[in-house]
Amino acid sequence: MYRSHSRITASNPSRLIKRLCNHWRHKFAVQLDEQGGDIELPLGRCSLRASEGCLHAQLESPDQAKLPQFQKVVAEHLERMAGDEPLVILWQTEAGAAPAVQNAENRTLDSRSRYGTVSRTFHWLMALLIVWQFLKLGDRIGEGEHWVGQTLVPWHVSLGAVLMVLVLLRIVWSLSQLKQRPLHEPATAWLVKGGHLALYGCMLLMPISGVLYLVGNGYGLRVFGQQLVEKGPEVAWAASLGSVHSPLAWLTVLLVLGHIGAALYHRLVKRDDIMQRML
Repeated sequence: MYRSHSRITASNPSRLIKRLCNHWRHKFAVQLDEQGGDIELPLGRCSLRASEGCLHAQLESPDQAKLPQFQKVVAEHLERMAGDEPLVILWQTEAGAAPAVQNAENRTLDSRSRYGTVSRTFHWLMALLIVWQFLKLGDRIGEGEHWVGQTLVPWHVSLGAVLMVLVLLRIVWSLSQLKQRPLHEPATAWLVKGGHLALYGCMLLMPISGVLYLVGNGYGLRVFGQQLVEKGPEVAWAASLGSVHSPLAWLTVLLVLGHIGAALYHRLVKRDDIMQRML
């Protein structure tokens, strides 16, 4: 990450920060509180803090070549927000990028500009396995008498167990990264968070309901060739709870399609960097 900062004399720095944050709020993710403001732009992150008679601005960009442009954009907007008050904005660029070890750490962890290696690995690995699980719906075609039904679908239960472990690990990891992950656009943040919570809920409930269905109907539970639960008598309450497995599967399909549609909308229509954060 490449950084630069500037100490700007201003008569009312808090007011200046508030005006700039409110100006950019309709386009970018903004956090504004008593300490200052943080703005996520396509060029990087802009952090603004106020002290007595001074505004402290710090810029962070993953692209060194774009840092001068980033400085110019922020300076021009600050001058515009200041109105008739002249501002002297001199940027001091920190010496190059961080050492290679620090870069590796930044790539592993989440940041305000993008998701780290761990989060992206969880996302794409689980996406692949969930699509594989959807192949189970193909059993309804020709009663599963085809290559997909005979070769890939038999792994359904075992992969469900893997997904249960992965979603638990992913929830723990997401909570640990919550304060430093990319921000959502304020206007749609509630919709994005609601969709993600619904998707996480389905990913967690799907394997649980699947286990209840198998055990409740006396089929037992066999994972990667190991019989974890023996076949036995039916358990009415477990079978009843497990019956939600199929409706949950269709709900998950709709949520995944909505997730893909939203990503493509940002990429093709809004042309922002939202999708790039997970690539």
